[in-house]
Amino acid sequence: MKDQGLVDEKLVLLKGVSGAFKPGVLTSLMGVSGASKTTPMDVLAGRKTGGYIEGNITISGYLKKQETFARTLGYCEQNDIHSPHVTVYESLLYSAWLRLPLEV
Repeated sequence: MKDQGLVDEKLVLLKGVSGAFKPGVLTSLMGVSGASKTTPMDVLAGRKTGGYIEGNITISGYLKKQETFARTLGYCEQNDIHSPHVTVYESLLYSAWLRLPLEV
């Protein structure tokens, strides 16, 4: 990218992003490959470990607290194995068991 004249050291993936989800309703984030669907979900879920996260994340107007928000967000990654023989709840529970600390 620097060969094309970009002088910034950081690549901004998401800027000015906002959204809303209805409580208690299964929501799907869809789009073409490379449309940055996973990035905002990783940031919300607290799974993004590299790069820079700047700005404020608010939930219902309050700053997000990761330790409490992790208890309310169910998120299965796209590369998780999903069986047609289990419910959505069971898939989310299994995904959480794989990633979250036992105290959560």
